[in-house]
Amino acid sequence: MAELFSKDSEYKDIDLEMFTVGSEYGDLLFSRPNPDWPEKYWPELKTETIHYKKGDTAKEGGFHPLVCDLILEKDTPIKTRDGRVFYADILRPADDGQYPVIMAWSPYGKIEPPNSYDVYDSRAFMNKAWSCGLDTFEGPEPDYWVKNGYIVANIDVPGSTNSEGPLRYLGRYAGQDSYDAVEWLGTQPWSNGKVTMVGNSWLAAAQWYTAGTQPPHLACIAPWEGFSEHYWDKFMWGCIPTIEFHMSIMKMMRYNEGYEMMPVMLEKHPWYDSYWKEEKRPDFHSITVPAYVVASWTSNVHPYGTFRGWCLMQSKEKWLRVHNTQEWTDQQRPVFRDDLKMFFDHYMKGIDNGWEKTPKVRVSLIDQTGVDEVNRPVADFPVPGTEYRKYYLKADGTLSLEKPEEEGVVTFPVGDDNKGLAEFRLKLEENLDLCGYFQSHLYLSTDKGNDMDSYQYFSKEDSIGIPNYPIVLGVDFHGAESRLRISRRKVSNAALWDYQYNPDGEELIAPGEIAKIDTVTWPLGMKWRKGETLVYTVSAGNRRTTEFKTLSDPPTVNEAGSNHTIHIGGEHASYVEVPVI
Repeated sequence: MAELFSKDSEYKDIDLEMFTVGSEYGDLLFSRPNPDWPEKYWPELKTETIHYKKGDTAKEGGFHPLVCDLILEKDTPIKTRDGRVFYADILRPADDGQYPVIMAWSPYGKIEPPNSYDVYDSRAFMNKAWSCGLDTFEGPEPDYWVKNGYIVANIDVPGSTNSEGPLRYLGRYAGQDSYDAVEWLGTQPWSNGKVTMVGNSWLAAAQWYTAGTQPPHLACIAPWEGFSEHYWDKFMWGCIPTIEFHMSIMKMMRYNEGYEMMPVMLEKHPWYDSYWKEEKRPDFHSITVPAYVVASWTSNVHPYGTFRGWCLMQSKEKWLRVHNTQEWTDQQRPVFRDDLKMFFDHYMKGIDNGWEKTPKVRVSLIDQTGVDEVNRPVADFPVPGTEYRKYYLKADGTLSLEKPEEEGVVTFPVGDDNKGLAEFRLKLEENLDLCGYFQSHLYLSTDKGNDMDSYQYFSKEDSIGIPNYPIVLGVDFHGAESRLRISRRKVSNAALWDYQYNPDGEELIAPGEIAKIDTVTWPLGMKWRKGETLVYTVSAGNRRTTEFKTLSDPPTVNEAGSNHTIHIGGEHASYVEVPVI
């Protein structure tokens, strides 16, 4: 397993006790809790009903007083179809009646989770006063929704905290469990029979799987940034193992029995086989419920998968909003919470409020040297009529609309830190709005070894040559990025929103052999002004500064002391395509 991590990773020599669970995809491997990891607070399992009054302080420490009366039915047991018991906190209006239900399906712990906003610098800019203290990490604010006539169900998924069973890493098996939860919530005496889901990250990704099972009581969904393909989004982005983020989250999970050990599963299933395609890929074509989908350009984890979900789901009534900030704060901003309420009111309560007139797609364009354009209506995504403008790389380090006739090269050393790079610039003579997928078509070679890693970035410099990076959770976002391990360069699916490479074999190269690669970035929407510079970077290693500062770079196959060469012009005319709208 060590080869999945860089030499600097704290997880490269990890040794966990394992056990197996049989499945149609072969044995699934789960790890026992690691006794060397920090001890976690473990809440007492106690089924009880608590009545709160408006103005009560549900949690001390700066959280706001409750804005309404509500009833908390704590640790309510629910059973899966095979008899495992999991637990929910049901927060509902004090007045008798039947209400629509908002489900937050979380592995982190509905009470005092080890992974919370508190572990991030400046609390990830999540003001405690925005919360009553009864919310779950990355989930909805309960008293807002209860006040507006909804029930909130915060659930510890099977295998997490006190819920029974091993904790699965999402997937279609886990989707069966969330199906059971939806159907239980939709048939309780306090339910109006309509259930929805909302939340960030895992709580968003789970919605793809749940909706794909088509629970009869699921009325709509609201995935607020969530990856949708474990292999391509999470663990093998560009066919380069990227597993450390998963381990950092696993380290903060509360699980009794075991947790699906994805690094070991990746070792067991290194190629894109049925385990990834059938168990870990949602059934997008079975997602037909109305959807309010939220995405961003700048997350290190979620953008590509969120846009894939939007593009592949079959819902006829679906809306996409792309914001310009960060998913946690965006979900809690009153203007967008009220926007979501309008969607829910329409589909959960049947209110004729004009929601259907909302633009189907609203994008934000980042403008670090001006003012971001927020909620710009467009017809669809990718934006119809996008011009994929082609720029050729030139040996003098520029980008040009004209194809160089003479062949040339740009060579750079990989470097001891694997950060060697070459840059190409285009000073703009007009304002450009770029929105969508940026593409690279490169001819590359190395002078040592039989494989190489290549990373590509599109970013901006202002009119005096200063890099302008958006700031996300206090760190620089380096722009649209793609990456590829060259031996896996054969494209097997060329859809920009679901780009995939050779699923079952390598094509190694000899030193000096020229290999053509095609890559697609995670999407980006940004304004470039006349006089500013589009900077295209080809690097031997990862340049992205992650929001999660403890993570190490992915491992590399680049040979120490090697040089990478970009071939330019003639028969090897490397070029890029940028999405002009």
